[in-house]
Amino acid sequence: MRNKRQNDTNFREDILRASKNNFTRVILALDLQGSPSRKLLRTGKNLVEITAPYVCAVKFGRPTVLNLGTESTRSLVKASHGNDLPCIIDDKLGDIDETNSAICRAYFSMGFDGIIVNPIAGWKGGLEPVFKIAQKGGKGVIVLVYMSNPGASDDFGQLVLRSPRGRPRPQYEIFAERAEEWGADGAVVGATRPEIVRKVRAKLSDGIRIYSPGVGTQGGKVVQASRAGS
Repeated sequence: MRNKRQNDTNFREDILRASKNNFTRVILALDLQGSPSRKLLRTGKNLVEITAPYVCAVKFGRPTVLNLGTESTRSLVKASHGNDLPCIIDDKLGDIDETNSAICRAYFSMGFDGIIVNPIAGWKGGLEPVFKIAQKGGKGVIVLVYMSNPGASDDFGQLVLRSPRGRPRPQYEIFAERAEEWGADGAVVGATRPEIVRKVRAKLSDGIRIYSPGVGTQGGKVVQASRAGS
């Protein structure tokens, strides 16, 4: 297994600096769809400029990158960096190691500072190279622990028995332990489940921050998630 990092990554430092400078822990989630790339880029840049004083990072959904294309994505990442905002790609990456390596290198070449991964892929032959590539480049890796949608309980909340002498435990607890063991820079737990945020927070060291999507449309509440440890 991977040894924990001895020092904070550039990603951790940058997002903490932006949070302190703007007095906020809010992240802008960009999910741009349905328009020509040029128009989407203009919309994205306008959103970044308007919200820059009130957020500490920008999270790009995978459809945003697919709809924008490589060059427009680079341009939007550059605009975000121009406002001192780190950029996270929400890919939920979780394939075999060679595929993961190629995908994360492609994202980092576009300028992304952090990537969200799915721990279901495991370490050996799965996410190990992503962490190594990120560590070498000062990038961040955020581990998905519990999604914000209603059906997330089907898998993330299922009870798992890992040994005959053990006790059944929720899948999300195991994912949280992986985030800690692998030295992740953050963990994703939906804001729609503040009780899970609280339990995961208790399992993670202070340097691993919890990112909670699902505020607003999905019903998550900022205050509840924040008080729970997000």
